[in-house]
This record gives sequence, C-alpha cells and structure tokens, in this order.
Amino acid sequence: MKILRPYVNEIRVAGAYNTNSPLLKELKRLYDVTEIVVPADMPGEEFAQILREYDVVLTMWGSKQIPPELGTNPGNLKYVCNITGSLKRYVPQEIIDSPYIQVTNWGDAPAFEIAEGAFSLMMTMLKDIPYFIDCARKNLDRPGTDTRRVGTLHNTRVGIYGVGSIGRKFIEMLRPFMPEIYAFDPYVSQEQMPEGVTKVNTMEELFSKSQILVVHAGLCEETKGSIKKEHLALLPDGALFINTARGGIVEESALIAEIMSGRIRAGLDVMDTSLNPTNGDMPGIDDPVRQVNNAVFSGHHIGGGSWGSDPEALSFAALNCLENIRRFSCGEPLKFVMDADRYKLST
Repeated sequence: MKILRPYVNEIRVAGAYNTNSPLLKELKRLYDVTEIVVPADMPGEEFAQILREYDVVLTMWGSKQIPPELGTNPGNLKYVCNITGSLKRYVPQEIIDSPYIQVTNWGDAPAFEIAEGAFSLMMTMLKDIPYFIDCARKNLDRPGTDTRRVGTLHNTRVGIYGVGSIGRKFIEMLRPFMPEIYAFDPYVSQEQMPEGVTKVNTMEELFSKSQILVVHAGLCEETKGSIKKEHLALLPDGALFINTARGGIVEESALIAEIMSGRIRAGLDVMDTSLNPTNGDMPGIDDPVRQVNNAVFSGHHIGGGSWGSDPEALSFAALNCLENIRRFSCGEPLKFVMDADRYKLST
C-alpha cells in the first residue's frame, strides 16, 4: 500500500501536520509514505498522473484540490483521507460520486475541543467577564453589577442550532448545569435527539425560546446566511449569541448591529471570511466593535491549541486518520465515509 502526502509549497514546513508531526512520523513508521511538494500552479492532469500511482492520498489544510478527472480514471487511487476540517476546497463532488474512490473526513475529531471552546465563550459572556475586566482597567472599585446581566445556566433556556457531533458533545457539557435545552436540526428527529433535548421545528421557534443561542451547524448552501436579522430580533434583551461554527451562517451586519446596540452579548470564534478577507475571523482592525465589552472575538482559535499536552501526542484527528488507514489496509469498513448527502452538508 502506497500513501502520498502532497504538500503545496511552504505548507510542507508549516502547520500541525508537517513532515515532522507525530502523525506523519507514525504513518512513516507503519507504511510506505511519500511526501512531495506540489506547486500551486501545477496543471490538473499532471497532478492527477502523480496521484494515480498511489493507493491512498492524504489531504489537509493547504492541500491542492484533487483533480475531478480522477473520479472516472483513478489509476491505483482508492482512498482519499482528509485529515482536517474543511473538505470541499480539497475534494470535489466528482471524487465523492466516484464508484472507485472512498473519501473520509476527520469525523468527530474536533467535537470535544470545539464544544469546549463554545462552552468557554458562553460562560465568559454569561458571567460578564469582559465587563469586569473593563471595570478593573478603568479602576472602578464597585462596578455597577445591578445594571449588568450576570447569570446562571440553571433553568436558563439554551438553544442549539445543529446537532452533529460537536452539538452533541456541547449538550453533554451542558447537562450537569440543568438548563432547558432546545435544538433545531431538520435532519434529526425527536427520537434521534440527545436525551433531555426538545426539538423545535423552525428557526423562529428556536430563537424565540432561547436566552442563549449556540451555533453548531455546518456551513453549506442550506445554512449560509440562514440566521437573519429577524431571527436575532427574536432573542430577548441581554441574550447570548455564541458561534464557533462558521461566520457565513449569520447575517453579519445584523449581528454586529445588535452587538453595537448593547442589546445582546456575543462570543464569536468565527466571522464571515468572505466579508473579511484581510482579517479572516476577526473584525477589521479599526472596527468599533473591537472596543465593546459585550463581545469577545477569538479569531478561530478557541477550539484548538496544544498547551499542556505532550507535543508528541497524537491528536483526535490524527488518531481517526490512523484508524482509517489501518482499516483500509486490512480491508475493513472505513469510519466517517463521505457520501453525497454528507458532502452536501459539509463545509
């Protein structure tokens, strides 16, 4: 079994899955792994010819997109293992539809860390930490807590938009605090909902019931811009809005207007990168919203990080990759296989 890890230019020496990462070192110990540098401007057919010589191709952040013609003429290629989050920019529909090639993504790998990040942002805003930091910096000995909205999760109404692996892990974290939990996910029935979660049938119902709204949906054509001004207006004064999914799910101008008015508080790990090409998941450097104390922006970093962990330890994503490569080598069914329906809902 021959495995290829094609790097794109400088990505070879950068990132969590570079040539010296624990994952690549373990793969090389177990299997025949080749690493090559692929220029970003390499013609598709030339790249396809290279890929046809391998049984497995690894894709991840910074990869060059798999040429769609491999879907009908794959050569030896039988499996594309996408190690990281986004899939569509690296693997086109033609490869998903191919009867010759299996594709997997990182599955439930990010669930714990991103759910933990969402929980952290939620508690930061629920306890009004940015406000108290602001008061300390301004030397206010007795901040006006009577005018603020420090709260508790107990009996608070929490709405979840999206009940995939991350949403489910987040719900597990909520349970000990005994809130009321509502969820909207058109692909999950009440019977499939986690225990103690009430399914709602519309976005309007979700927002009107929620004091805290947490976004865990994937970004796809159906969810893009699906949280609109009128939905945000249904949240009560002082509500919390938490998003660690994708900024493009939200009508960003309406969300920023709500934050600037002081009506709602927000913990945002992500923003609409199509609107912020320079700043990515952060507001513009001169944007007034950076100065308010009812919002926190974490720039798409709240779900990751390696502080406190062994630098040689394998991440959840690496472990899922290794397990699937093992399964493939043994002829066993793969986990987290991408079919057309899952692909449609993926980022």
